[in-house]
Amino acid sequence: MRRLEPIWKQARRLLTEEKVTSPCVPIERIAKKHALLVETEMDDDISGMLVPLEKPTRGRGWAIVVNVNHPARRRRFTIAHELGHLLLHEYTTPHADRGYKLRFRDGRSADGSVAEEIEANQFAAELLMPRDLVLAKVNEHRLEYASTNDDDSTAEAIAQIADEFQVSRAALSVRLANLLL
Repeated sequence: MRRLEPIWKQARRLLTEEKVTSPCVPIERIAKKHALLVETEMDDDISGMLVPLEKPTRGRGWAIVVNVNHPARRRRFTIAHELGHLLLHEYTTPHADRGYKLRFRDGRSADGSVAEEIEANQFAAELLMPRDLVLAKVNEHRLEYASTNDDDSTAEAIAQIADEFQVSRAALSVRLANLLL
């Protein structure tokens, strides 16, 4: 696995280009500059995928396909995750064998043991929850690592911050754990 700093730097570059200075990153707008964005029904165990376009449109040779049946916050993370794969892993052509060979997430994907999945997740986390903006919110809400606040006030603060960034509480909790270690 590559070092994480170049991955975060790539996400920060997109944020700078888009002049993002507040939570709720416009992920759809950012993604549409790099790929065709398609929302469609898929099996529930598939969040999204990166699919090469037969005929590139407007210089975009890939489609980020997202499961329309998943919650909006999950779809936002999926878009950022698939954009991470596109920008970080420099895919050029699909593996073809009577159609496209897809790389499905598996049990190891969720626990972060697959290097490319870790990288795409780190990219998505930095893009949707930029370090500086998250830490500013942590200070604003007076959250601390190993907080002595009662559980209700900490949970309420996490819920409020997650709402501002339009991410799930689980995604924000993982991000906070990584940032505050």
